[in-house]
Amino acid sequence: MWGLTTSRPRCCLKIGAQTLAWGEAVRTWRGRYRYRCVVSPAPAGAVKLSPMDLNLTDMPAVEDRLRSLAGRNRDIRLAGPTWLSDLPRPIVLLLPDLSMRATVLHLEQLPAQVEEQEALIRWRLGQEQLLPLAGAKIAWQRFPSLGAGVERSRIVLVVAIQEAILKQYESLCESVGLLPQEVDMTSFRLFNLWLRAAGGRKRLDRDLLWVSVSDGGLTCFIMQEGRLVFVRTKLLSTEGIQEHEALEGDLVDCIVEECAASLRACREHQPGLNVAEIILVGDSPLPNLEQVLTKELGLPIQRLDWEAVESVGWKHDGGNTSWATLPVVAGVM
Repeated sequence: MWGLTTSRPRCCLKIGAQTLAWGEAVRTWRGRYRYRCVVSPAPAGAVKLSPMDLNLTDMPAVEDRLRSLAGRNRDIRLAGPTWLSDLPRPIVLLLPDLSMRATVLHLEQLPAQVEEQEALIRWRLGQEQLLPLAGAKIAWQRFPSLGAGVERSRIVLVVAIQEAILKQYESLCESVGLLPQEVDMTSFRLFNLWLRAAGGRKRLDRDLLWVSVSDGGLTCFIMQEGRLVFVRTKLLSTEGIQEHEALEGDLVDCIVEECAASLRACREHQPGLNVAEIILVGDSPLPNLEQVLTKELGLPIQRLDWEAVESVGWKHDGGNTSWATLPVVAGVM
């Protein structure tokens, strides 16, 4: 959502409360894409997610971990001699959903100029008191829609993050030689990956609930007739999902309850909602989750997995393929 240039970085960093993930895209001489990923546990207690307070409580510890994760920057050589040394690497930086706030706006019109768009969006957010704007930086994205013509531009996903929080993440990256050229919400990149692998906008021909479980939080997108009509991010637990298997049953029950609550809240404003399917993505397998969701909500489930990456022509070229690395592959696509 936030971008500095039109060129696409080939590296992506995802910072989470429990895990740091790094991904690199490689293009072969045949024009095919491959990816390599590595992960590292985040230093204990060093990343505490909040949309209002600073997230990085131990910057030196996270810096050390990132240096080991991403490796050294490369020198630029020309016919032997080194021309430029230790240049910062452009990256896509994915931030946890819990570090920002998101909402959906339905606009009658969207001006052509970016400055006018921001002014309109900020005015609407302030009028409806949807997001706190004091000290916040906002970004927005027109969401895919099956509507025709200008109607497509009226549905806007708006994300707000406190400038102090964003600056802290950017400073962390710069301290280890990484330059964030794009900053985005993890769930939004994963949604784009699913949509691309599923066949594009034609896949939005039915009402659906899209669920992302990551970093101890849950994000729901609800689509109705090809339109994004609802977004909600909810803290599930302050404990690490992957480190407390004994709590898995409670966590699954909490996810199911929050999904049901999101559907109820959406139906209050969209009474014609008829969700036919759940799309599920997460940073942990949670093998019982699909079965319980199907039983309690009575809906079929499709899980975003590594087959989706292969379906768009990307191949694994070494490194980690845990669920935690899926966002960084989505980030470099």
